[in-house]
Amino acid sequence: MRSNQVDISIVIVNYKVREYISNLLSSILKAKHDFNLEIFIVDNHSEDGSVEFLKARFPDVRYIENLENLGFSKANNQAIKQVSGKYTLIINPDTLVSEDTFSVLFKHMEANPKCGAAGCKILNPDGTFAPESKRSVPTIWSSFTKVTGLGSLFPSSKLLSEYYLNWIDENEQTKIPVLSGSFMFWRSNLLKELGGFDERFFMYGEDIDLCYRVQDTNYHIDYVPQTSIIHYKGESSKKGDLRYIRVFNKALYQFFDKHHSSRYSLVFKVFIYTAIWLKALISLFTNNVRLIGYIASDLVLLNVSVILGFLIRFQFSYEVLTNLQNLKFLWINLLASIIYVIVGGFLDLFQSKKESISNQIKAIIASYSGVALITFFAKELAFSRLALIIGLSTALVLMLLFKVIQINISKSDSKVTGKLKRLRILLVGDAEHTSGIKAKIHSRPDWNYEVVGIIGIENQEKHQLGELSQLKELIKTYQIDQVFFALSSISYKDMLRQISLLQNEHVVFKLIPDSMDFILGKSNVEYLESIPLVEVGFAYSKRVNQFLKRVLDVSIALPCWILAWTFTLPGHFFNKSEKRRIRGLEYYSPPSKNIWKNRTILFWHILKGNLSLVGSPIYSGKSNPQIKPGMTGPIQINASRISSDTDHENYELYYLQNYSIWMDIDILLKSFFSETSFSKDLKTAFS
Repeated sequence: MRSNQVDISIVIVNYKVREYISNLLSSILKAKHDFNLEIFIVDNHSEDGSVEFLKARFPDVRYIENLENLGFSKANNQAIKQVSGKYTLIINPDTLVSEDTFSVLFKHMEANPKCGAAGCKILNPDGTFAPESKRSVPTIWSSFTKVTGLGSLFPSSKLLSEYYLNWIDENEQTKIPVLSGSFMFWRSNLLKELGGFDERFFMYGEDIDLCYRVQDTNYHIDYVPQTSIIHYKGESSKKGDLRYIRVFNKALYQFFDKHHSSRYSLVFKVFIYTAIWLKALISLFTNNVRLIGYIASDLVLLNVSVILGFLIRFQFSYEVLTNLQNLKFLWINLLASIIYVIVGGFLDLFQSKKESISNQIKAIIASYSGVALITFFAKELAFSRLALIIGLSTALVLMLLFKVIQINISKSDSKVTGKLKRLRILLVGDAEHTSGIKAKIHSRPDWNYEVVGIIGIENQEKHQLGELSQLKELIKTYQIDQVFFALSSISYKDMLRQISLLQNEHVVFKLIPDSMDFILGKSNVEYLESIPLVEVGFAYSKRVNQFLKRVLDVSIALPCWILAWTFTLPGHFFNKSEKRRIRGLEYYSPPSKNIWKNRTILFWHILKGNLSLVGSPIYSGKSNPQIKPGMTGPIQINASRISSDTDHENYELYYLQNYSIWMDIDILLKSFFSETSFSKDLKTAFS
């Protein structure tokens, strides 16, 4: 039996990542075994209810609540001064430990009394090895090789890959100069002797500084890859953010100024300072390549549309194409581009996590409206109105097509308008813990997930697709986009092993913690409980939305009715099929042999206002009376996900509450590209 002495003190600094800490604490409790732990959470004024949220779940943790954001160093030091454990673990909130993490590192430190601190193998969320698991102290040369990419090009070279010690195999235990601040297992006496972190570092660089000071002691630092953790990286600080770039590079300069300043002249210091900020600019660019790509692709399509409108208007005339006077109309391209970028910025159009078809349409219309308004007052820039209209139409088609393709390529977005294909999910866990999760996921009308099946941990049961050992093959067979691990029924070690093995399968991994009330992803948290639905002020009932819905119905139904009537005209006269009535409407039976004749009837009823393109199921008697019956709708396209009357009601209430014209368009697109069809539903109704 162990004494009451604390074996390991754990220090976690929180800033608005309560769900990640909750998951980390669950993994810590599983790794506890017979160790005597004390856990400190230092909250840096999160203002999101973090402390209350965590106290309700983990009342035995010691909480330190700050009235302002003191930064990483000061917050950690607050707890370090109070720790009583033989060892102290400094760990980031957005990490998970394995069941053997504490036992492996405790045993290593006991066997190596001169090891002052140790780290383990760190995995990225996609299962790849995180190079910051083992690092050197940054020098001018090592920083240069990292920024230029020479270290990645020549990983075996000690000269060129010094920054991340790339020549050392990730599975080789060795002494290293620097640990990652996300996981640092210290001897408490050494940590206190060093005075903890240097509080001049607000965030970043403090881990390098602390490790650097170890070289002035009789201790060394070890990299111990026999155990691993997963790190979500920067959930409390986004790396594409300008503030992050500024703080990180300020910390880098602080480290250089503190430890190397006396060695160099003023001119050389200026050179170093310039190099650091040049690196900052490069980092800002590389971290925002996707954002720049979004803007660039949109502007290319916008300008092509403007030029195409001009060429179509003037019938691609040779004289027009060779007349240099017409180059003055390139000012129109510049005006349209500037307005598009400004309006798109206000609408968050270029945020990668905020894909929005409706906002893109708004930005396109705003850019053309702005051009029309400016050219009305500036006659010398006047442009053909017909050319503008042609350009606008072309831009809408090209840019929306590009946006839909862009949205549907992504495997990580679940709530984006325009996502035609549902994200295919595998649940990993035992029957007891996964039985309710599938129903919860499918009960959410705002999610675009389709649970393909459940993977068992050990013994395969009838309702399971397979076992954990078959996960890789099942991902390929069923074309899986995401894998959800139910952590209540799988060990963290097994989960980390699977993530590492599947790192090349291009799937997204998400975690469902023991509480089973939310899903944890790399950069988002999705709650599993039902969304609040209150029958007050439905958007569906607003006059403007009813008007727009009617315009959409008529604009699509009219040409479809003309085409369908023309196509089925002989059948109406020579093929006398039996007619049936469902909910007051007549249809030809059997439906499988009268598909187009029934569609002609439907389009006619839509034009008359009896039906809508999108609405409640025509044949169902339990649909909400507030929703007009439709050829397709939220119930029809989600029929496979609805398992109860409550789910049915939730889907309809969600449609009423969150209705917009874009939702109807999204449902129509999903219906067009899915197996759902009115004829199939009608056949079910007749049977």
